[in-house]
Amino acid sequence: MIKVEKVLVNIDLSATAIKSVEWAKELASKFGAELILFYDMDEVNALGDYANLFAFPIEPDLKEKTKEKVKKVFEKYLEDFKGNYRYEFICCGKGKLAEFIEQENITVAVLDEKYLSVVPSLKCQVLITK
Repeated sequence: MIKVEKVLVNIDLSATAIKSVEWAKELASKFGAELILFYDMDEVNALGDYANLFAFPIEPDLKEKTKEKVKKVFEKYLEDFKGNYRYEFICCGKGKLAEFIEQENITVAVLDEKYLSVVPSLKCQVLITK
């Protein structure tokens, strides 16, 4: 029998991410697995770098506000999920995703098609949504 203990899903505030979350919730529910919702903070960090480079102001708590916004958006999609879940805000980029998957012993990753290029480096089963 297949043993699924942790299901990882990307949440990037896109329509595809909503579909990915639905798939991930279903898998996690069927196997009694923990659901891990991850958001790549790469763009948020890049914004800070550009702000410094071009001397335009950004909010000092931009990272925390981004985390709050992401959680607020996805809480409504998790209302019907009865299992355990948590958010992970990972930085920076697709290479860190492979490290995170290995460190956390992720069993299945549900990712949108923008992660297709990184799939060969992932040490878990992958479901690509589009």
